[in-house]
Amino acid sequence: MELTPIRVRGRRKRRAATKTKSLDEKENGESKAVALRRPKGGRPMMSFADKAASQSQAVARSHMPKKTSSAKRRRKLSRLECLPVELIEKIFLYSLDVDLPRSSPALAAALSRERMYRVFILLSFWNDVPVENDAAQPAIARILAPAEYERLDEERRKALQSDVLRCRWCTVQRILGQLPELMNLAIQKYWLGVGITMDVTNQQAFDNFLAKDGDTRIFEGTDSNGNHYTLSVIPLLSITVTCAETQEVNTHRILSVKGFPDGLLRGDDGFSDDDIAYLETLRTGHGFDAPGTDVSFSRDALQQGIHNALVEHNSRALCTLLKIDEYFTRHRLESEGTDPSASSYSIPPEHFHTAVTIAGDDPTIFQLLLRANAESLPADDSAITQWAMDLHSAFGSWLLDFMVQLPEHIDAARANPRTAGLFYMGRANHDIEPGRRYLDEVLGVTELSSWMDETEFDVTSLWETESPDSPS
Repeated sequence: MELTPIRVRGRRKRRAATKTKSLDEKENGESKAVALRRPKGGRPMMSFADKAASQSQAVARSHMPKKTSSAKRRRKLSRLECLPVELIEKIFLYSLDVDLPRSSPALAAALSRERMYRVFILLSFWNDVPVENDAAQPAIARILAPAEYERLDEERRKALQSDVLRCRWCTVQRILGQLPELMNLAIQKYWLGVGITMDVTNQQAFDNFLAKDGDTRIFEGTDSNGNHYTLSVIPLLSITVTCAETQEVNTHRILSVKGFPDGLLRGDDGFSDDDIAYLETLRTGHGFDAPGTDVSFSRDALQQGIHNALVEHNSRALCTLLKIDEYFTRHRLESEGTDPSASSYSIPPEHFHTAVTIAGDDPTIFQLLLRANAESLPADDSAITQWAMDLHSAFGSWLLDFMVQLPEHIDAARANPRTAGLFYMGRANHDIEPGRRYLDEVLGVTELSSWMDETEFDVTSLWETESPDSPS
């Protein structure tokens, strides 16, 4: 019986594998033959001469300047930047644009000079009022050099002063340094420039005063028409010219302030001694013989500064800021509205909460807030009531009684703040019962006058005269 043959498929694969193996062996044999023909030992060694040459080329490549992108290449100076410094200064003084030095480092280097700062301070703070028969122009031109003398109108000067006050270089020291020149400008313009002449005695006293060699500050003279004039000088603050025949009185401020910079009011970096002196210089420089309705400032920035001064427990800065706020805000509100109750001055009651949180047992900063506007005190406040009870002092007892009377007192004070308010411009009202008690029981004085003239930084003291007996 014949068997049917069975085909095994795996045999074909074994034959293919065998064939592949034979091919691999053939290729391996060829590779070994090629390898046998190659030189042994890898890359041939370099000679000493070639190695020295390669090392010298590597050192040379390391010292070659690296390629930079076109954006990092040194910028070519413009035609303006290539001008001589004198011409750049002339352009700067002609434009009066404080942003010009900020446009490039080259211009900043050319214009960041003391004589530029000096001219900008003089032009921005000098109130150059037109006068008839002005003969002071040559003297004024010499003072303002290298700028060419040209009177700035009120709006342009106000804008320039605002720009200058925002500059970092405009420090209180630089402003104080220019007060003598500003006073000289005012005397030249409103006394000598209008044709007033003095006799020998007054002229000698006047010359000694300007040389800081005399204490006389009142001088007399006559004009071409025979009218008699008197010059009264408060050094570095104001000059007053009075005509005897017409009784006309003109006061000219040495520092004509048109605004307060926001950063200085806020005290962004805290209130240093220089910051307080800066604020006091501007505040007292403006004076208190004008309402100041043309003085611009941000009251939001000012209130933030009051809050910061409270947090710092800085009574000096707080006092100055409250004076600025009350004086200029009261006058602004009174000039804008005819209804006193609708335009009454107040401060945020949150300041009183901050004060009791910070004050502890010291009521000084709380009393400063009261002196600014006592009617802004929250009438029924548990935190302030508890704080007053914990004081165990005459002021605490007075404060508790005043808070009880406050609701009915507010209406009268808003209707007539000057006569019915507890304080007005810092002056305590002795005509009302809470005012009398505050003076008698808390302060132990008979009177508390306006605090606007009070200052711890008197610029007049900077005008030091030499004593006749002092050694030369």
